[in-house]
Amino acid sequence: MATLSRPAGYSKLQIRLHWLVALLILFQIVGHDGVEEAFDAYMDGGVPGGFDLALAWAHVVSGLAIWVFAAWRLWLRFTRGVPAHPGGASKLDVYASNAVHVVLYGLLLLMPVSGSAAWFLGIEAAADGHSNARFILLPAVLLHIAGALAQHFWFKTDVLKRMMKPVA
Repeated sequence: MATLSRPAGYSKLQIRLHWLVALLILFQIVGHDGVEEAFDAYMDGGVPGGFDLALAWAHVVSGLAIWVFAAWRLWLRFTRGVPAHPGGASKLDVYASNAVHVVLYGLLLLMPVSGSAAWFLGIEAAADGHSNARFILLPAVLLHIAGALAQHFWFKTDVLKRMMKPVA
């Protein structure tokens, strides 16, 4: 049941979860190659090497944390609400913003599931889907960042600021 209220800004918890997920995504992107090597060794019947195995487990734990934090953020989004789009935003801007958020939340919830199916159940198709999803996730993250920066520097709105400073 979605709330109809529109808070003036994000709560401290919403902001912290946002930046925590952002940091975890960055870690996932940077550590991707080692995880892929560890998974390939595992699928070939071998045991991944020390560093690759540690990196793989860090990737798995971080992915599960992303799922928890993204689900929590979605719950907060529906129960607390989110600020309205900036005044004067065109229908295209609103549509693009909403579309990018749907893609991001969808991937943040689906990628940990496919990654878990690959890692814990050895499902190669899940691994392929999980790995290929990054080709959608990375552009979506970059669009999200570009949109926030454009709002701040080009359109001179408070969109970026409200993800930095909480409103009670």
